[in-house]
Amino acid sequence: MCKLLVAVVTAVRGRPLAQRFCQNRGIKYSLGVIHIPSTSFSCELQHTLQSESNFASIQKHSNLVKRHSRWYGKHDQSKRIFFNYLLLDSRITNGLRNRSKFMHKIDVWLTFLRSIFYVGKGKATRPYVHLRQAHKLLRSANPFVLAKDPKLALIVHLWQRKRGVILLRGFNGISSNDAHTREAAMIDALGINHLTNRRVGVYFGVVRNKFTKEQCRLMGVLLLYRLLLAYLKNEECELRPENASVL
Repeated sequence: MCKLLVAVVTAVRGRPLAQRFCQNRGIKYSLGVIHIPSTSFSCELQHTLQSESNFASIQKHSNLVKRHSRWYGKHDQSKRIFFNYLLLDSRITNGLRNRSKFMHKIDVWLTFLRSIFYVGKGKATRPYVHLRQAHKLLRSANPFVLAKDPKLALIVHLWQRKRGVILLRGFNGISSNDAHTREAAMIDALGINHLTNRRVGVYFGVVRNKFTKEQCRLMGVLLLYRLLLAYLKNEECELRPENASVL
């Protein structure tokens, strides 16, 4: 089957496309041999990487998000001016939107998850605060400050290597507690050891009072999947120090 695959693909940039496949996990999935990667994700998120049927089951947990959203629609009358956001490592995504056409869907999912290094909640220009802080440290590179905040250390590291940070916003127009809850669910799904977040999130509402720990993580898995779909709809844009929006 591998020979057949090699025969039908074309060369890209002087190198056979099949060779590019063989250098990542995509070929293993397409040949039906799944080599489950070692990660620090939660067991619920890791489960989605184990088979195509497990990956397809992500959508089955939409009822958890609906239940959460209905509760806030009825009980939370505060301002809906918040959103959630992810910071992604561009060295890992590396133009994932375009590359995804030649990758197995589970490999796209794994690459996206591996690229996430921070999960946040905010309003207005909150995500750019991290970038402005990192920009101040870029020239001084104070080791003590960087050691205290791994998020800033990673951003500076990316910039020093002429790469950028990818900002992905999602779930716009929600309340503060709603955004806090979604943030907590995604952090728990990914696992705090995978992220540069220094603390776990806080749950509110029906999720805090009625959901089990497993349900919280499953909700986080679905939220991450929806953000992947949002990411794949747009061109990848790396934020660098020279971007006016960063300064």
